[in-house]
Amino acid sequence: MPDTLLPIYQAVLAFAIAAIALLASPGPATLALAASGAAYGMRRSTRFFVGITLGLVIAMTLVATGLYVVLHRFPMLATALTVISIAYIFWLAYRIGTAPPIEQVQSAVTPGWGAGFVLGVANIKAYAAFAALLGSFTLGTAPAWEQGTKALICLLVCVVFDFLWLFAGSRMRRLFIHPTWSRRLNVSFAILMVATVAWSLTLAR
Repeated sequence: MPDTLLPIYQAVLAFAIAAIALLASPGPATLALAASGAAYGMRRSTRFFVGITLGLVIAMTLVATGLYVVLHRFPMLATALTVISIAYIFWLAYRIGTAPPIEQVQSAVTPGWGAGFVLGVANIKAYAAFAALLGSFTLGTAPAWEQGTKALICLLVCVVFDFLWLFAGSRMRRLFIHPTWSRRLNVSFAILMVATVAWSLTLAR
C-alpha cells in the first residue's frame, strides 16, 4: 500500500507545482486583482475577487467537460469569443488605468462581482492553463476521483494565489499615496494587463 500511495503523492505534488506555475503567474485576472487592490483597496475589491473565482469555476468546468474543445471546433465562434474577451480586458484595463487618486476613490464605482465574473469566464490564459493541467497530467488515482482531484487543486491554487495578488496590490497602495504616483501605479497595472493578453494568445494556440 505505501508503495502505491507514494507515487500518487508525488504526482499530486508535481501537479500542484505545475498548477501554481500556470495559474498563479501574472495574467489578466491576477494583475486585475492586484490593480484593483492598489486602486480601490482590499475591502472594496472583495466582490471583484469573488466574481473572478466564480468565473474561473465556469471556465474550468467548460474545459473539464470538453465543451471548450467543442466550441473551438467552430472557428467563427471561437474568434468571436476571443475578440469579446480581449475587448473586455482592454475595457477593464482602461477602467483601472483611469481610476481616481486614492483620496477620491471612495466616490468611484469599483468593479463588482459581475465584472470579475466576466473576466474569469473570458480569461484566455485560464483556459490554456486548465486545458494543459486537466488534460496532460495523470495522478494515478481512481478514474472517478481523477478529474475531481485535479479540479479541486486548481481551484485552491486560484483562490489562494488570487487572494495574495489582491493583498499585494492593496499593500502597494500605501506606497503611492501621492495622486501623481497613484495614477502612475494604476496606469502601470493597466499596461501590464494589456501586455498579458498577447502572451495569453500565444498560450492558447
